[in-house]
Amino acid sequence: MKKMIQTIVALMYITNAYAIPAADSLQGKPMPLIAARTLSGKVVDTGYFKGHVTIVSFMYIGCPPCMYEISTLNAIHDEYAADGSVQVLTVARQMPEQMQLFNSQRKSDFSVYRKVFHVDSIRYDIQPACPVARSKMKRSGSGESETIYLTSECSVIEDTYGVTSYPTTFYVDGKGIIRRVIKGGPSMNNSPLFYEEMKQAVEQLLAKEQH
Repeated sequence: MKKMIQTIVALMYITNAYAIPAADSLQGKPMPLIAARTLSGKVVDTGYFKGHVTIVSFMYIGCPPCMYEISTLNAIHDEYAADGSVQVLTVARQMPEQMQLFNSQRKSDFSVYRKVFHVDSIRYDIQPACPVARSKMKRSGSGESETIYLTSECSVIEDTYGVTSYPTTFYVDGKGIIRRVIKGGPSMNNSPLFYEEMKQAVEQLLAKEQH
């Protein structure tokens, strides 16, 4: 009998002993320094944010407003890609392999979300927040399932930025200063309005860069 293997991603939140700053409290301050790499190999450090307006979105696969925000962020990325004045980075509460599956044309438990929410692959920078995970196999009458528990390493970046809800989006100027923090994202019905609001915020930052 052929085994049916189902992969379920379970987010495991761990209470930390240290105080976590609120995301709003970082407005007007430099981006916290965390050296990391995107899926394409770019180093995300203080230099990454210099000379561009950067939108940084914290998300996870399956979060409805996070999924709908992808279309908006793709549109912003495409509009400014030619002159490089604006860059987009998503910090995903996933492992690198999971984000690769999400963007892949191959059918998987992750890429199926693109079909469910009618979104394209992510065309901007992706920084997976989870370097490692633990898994546990469980047998049942219908087959074998694997539950993947994301470990405490996943929380390091989020805690540094004070992220407690998804998506949380940071608007960063060309000097690496956080100028705006937005919690929440679009729904299926208001994505065009969300795009216009995001573009307006980006244009305001670009205008300040020119003075």
